[in-house]
Amino acid sequence: MTHAPCTTPDLTCDPSSGDRLKILPSGLNLVLLPPRLLAASLQGAADVVRKTFDGSYGDLCPACHCRHDKHQPCCGIPETRCPSACVGRIHWTGCPGDSFQYQVQVTNTADVEREFTLTAMPFPCTKETVKVFPDKKTLAPGESLTAVISFTVPETFAGSTYSARITVAGAYDQFIQVWLVVRPKQACCCHIEQGEIPKRIKAHHWFNHFQCEEDCFKPSKQAG
Repeated sequence: MTHAPCTTPDLTCDPSSGDRLKILPSGLNLVLLPPRLLAASLQGAADVVRKTFDGSYGDLCPACHCRHDKHQPCCGIPETRCPSACVGRIHWTGCPGDSFQYQVQVTNTADVEREFTLTAMPFPCTKETVKVFPDKKTLAPGESLTAVISFTVPETFAGSTYSARITVAGAYDQFIQVWLVVRPKQACCCHIEQGEIPKRIKAHHWFNHFQCEEDCFKPSKQAG
């Protein structure tokens, strides 16, 4: 099949695209091209010079044959990352019988009223959970809730490391990670022996050639 030649003065055949036609500029547009280029170059000259010298112009992209900023991936689609669901970490270290407290503030940054709930998950292989008070409140926009997280280490926790979560539920779920390190029972005891006040001997001035003896500690007030 053969194609008829183009006969319209303002149209020309593009041999690389088959039947596709390209509209040629008119004579008036050709006459106005130089002043338009000059005006555009005057307006953008400062920006072009600045981008040239600060390295904003990147290399020519081999995939799409276009030019990008140096920090922009070639032909890439801009992306954002989701924030972590973990909004806080609590680290406690102690012995059986020790008590801990921690404060958490939750603020409603939405434009609507919303209920927030804090739910403590039990430590693995146990029924023990941290206490959260208050654990629920409806917050107006910009309003905050301050909750106290508390826990007393039971005797059965000696010599182990435990972790649990506190779920913070509003429009979506987030969580606070709780880490608890409990020392072994033998590491939670300190044996003290005390007799008379110990004394130390120190040399006096070298030219006197004798020693002085003094108490290491002052007597306790209750000893008097």
